[in-house]
Amino acid sequence: MTAQQTSPPPEIEEQPRRAGSEMTLIEHLKELRNRVIWCAAALVVGTIFSAVFFETILGWLLAPARESHPELELNVFGPTESIGILFKVAMYGGLVVASPMVIYQTLMFIVPGLTARERRLILPSMLGTIGFLLGGMAFAYWVILPISLDFLIDFGDDVFEPEFGAKQYINFAIRIIFWVGVSFELPMVMALLARLGVARARQFIGFWRYAILLIFIIAAVVTPTPDPLTQSLVAGPLLLLYILGIVFAWILQPRRPPQPSPA
Repeated sequence: MTAQQTSPPPEIEEQPRRAGSEMTLIEHLKELRNRVIWCAAALVVGTIFSAVFFETILGWLLAPARESHPELELNVFGPTESIGILFKVAMYGGLVVASPMVIYQTLMFIVPGLTARERRLILPSMLGTIGFLLGGMAFAYWVILPISLDFLIDFGDDVFEPEFGAKQYINFAIRIIFWVGVSFELPMVMALLARLGVARARQFIGFWRYAILLIFIIAAVVTPTPDPLTQSLVAGPLLLLYILGIVFAWILQPRRPPQPSPA
């Protein structure tokens, strides 16, 4: 009597991979590709939006200087300089507009590797990251930029007649506003390092001497001027944000199990 080969019953046939199961490397790469495409699309849309409102954005960038120097005019020194300025303003504006999508896609890419408790922190983390970015940009626009421009324009005005090239002024304003906003993400970076177990709040406290030096180096890199006034205006808030980052790290760091007392 020959054994008849029968197909396995439907209930034990191989099932398709369910959502939440472990993904292969190829699947991870495909997901990463899709999320990068979403980020790129958001950047393109944001850049086009900023290009359409280029004159309005340019007026905003000029406002801090014209409040105290209404006669200030910008000059261009080449036939293509105006187009270059438009593209630069549109690109940085696009980065700001696309930042929520970039942050969202980044967080969603790492969600499958998080616990249920950590997933509940996604929305607060996203809102906090965007809030610190916009808060830093607002601080740079309304505090750092006007004070820096007043100091730099008035410096040596009894000897020199200040004339500004449009490219130089836009580079100066955008660099301060954008990179001060990025540097204000310091508490969120510290919170992330603590949550991942890379560092703990006690380590950040012990690192305070090096942190002060590092913060002033960051302030010197962010500000395109050698004057200590502008650097101090950036470094001061960063020191306060470092303290806030220690608080975030203490709240979010994994709790260590209690050590058994020696017998």
